Amino acid sequence: MWSGWKFLGPCSLSQCSSSPTHPKMDQYDKLPPAFQKVIYDMIVDGYTATTWTNYLAVSGYALIAADYLHTLPDEIRLMWPSPWSFPKVVFFVLRYYIFPHHVLAAMYGQLVGLNPKQCYANFMRLGVSTAIVVVIAENYLVYSRLRLCGQRQEDGRVPHISIHRSSFVLLVRFLGTVKYTQLPFPNMTCMPVESNSNLLGGVFSMLLGSVIIVMGMMIYFVFTKHRNFNSALLTIFYRDGIFYFLAITVLASANIIVNFAAPTGYKFLFIQTEADIHTILATRMLLHLRAWAEREQVQVSGRSDGRGRGIGMGFSTTMHSRREPSPMKFEARRIAAPMDSFGTDTKVSEMYPMSSATSSMPKGLELYGNAV
Repeated sequence: MWSGWKFLGPCSLSQCSSSPTHPKMDQYDKLPPAFQKVIYDMIVDGYTATTWTNYLAVSGYALIAADYLHTLPDEIRLMWPSPWSFPKVVFFVLRYYIFPHHVLAAMYGQLVGLNPKQCYANFMRLGVSTAIVVVIAENYLVYSRLRLCGQRQEDGRVPHISIHRSSFVLLVRFLGTVKYTQLPFPNMTCMPVESNSNLLGGVFSMLLGSVIIVMGMMIYFVFTKHRNFNSALLTIFYRDGIFYFLAITVLASANIIVNFAAPTGYKFLFIQTEADIHTILATRMLLHLRAWAEREQVQVSGRSDGRGRGIGMGFSTTMHSRREPSPMKFEARRIAAPMDSFGTDTKVSEMYPMSSATSSMPKGLELYGNAV
């Protein structure tokens, strides 16, 4: 992180550790006073930057906990009774893995007195865990957008997977450039002394590119295929999706700017924040879609139990039971001429026309129970 540690000469710490003119950091007391002053100032600056980064990580944990408590009633009502599906699995993985992920963040940012090997091991675990959180949230985003748009999964997965493969290569190369050394003061948190932050900036640039591609696909579907659909659920779907993309775009752009232009001690400032926001937005978007889908069911049935739910919804076999459907089958309907109502000239088909909302529903939204 601190390329400034190279002030001791043109070589890195690992190359100069055995040179008499470039002593190790654990020989701090033997350095000239001028060198001690420079090293002391750099350690103070780095410790200040690391402290701010750790503060943001802890505040992110508090945000995750508050969001969990706030949305737990919706989770119990909307997610627990529903049948298992890919979106439901992703929802629970993101929602509950983020807590042990923050344990890894605390092990790296809050523990003191660790040696360089322990710091590097904790940093590797945290880096891989952060990548897992972001990739899972991104893949759910692509899956749900294409599923609800009625498109093939291959339409978005091929470019999405290609981008993530390239970003994973850059991430592995970046993790290989991170180095730690023994600091002259005890009881200090882990602070890397060397890394190639340009590689990390490339990772976030590819993440931003992936977000822009998916956003462009979604906007294309809005103006070419779903412009005339009159569905509140579809409106919520696109509105939440656009808000999600804008939030992730802002965070990815902030990380790109930080890694390419900010002082060396602040390279990791917004990484945990982006992982937390990814998780919160992905899980809240799924809960919001299911809540609106339930509301549309109530509006279609026209009945309510006084708590915003349909009277029969509490006994629905598809939402609250795993009972197998009835094997009873009915004879296929025959096509016949419209019947005339008794005593009038008005046909039944004219008295009860088919609902335009149902006929105009996109294919993916008709299966929202398994799609979102």
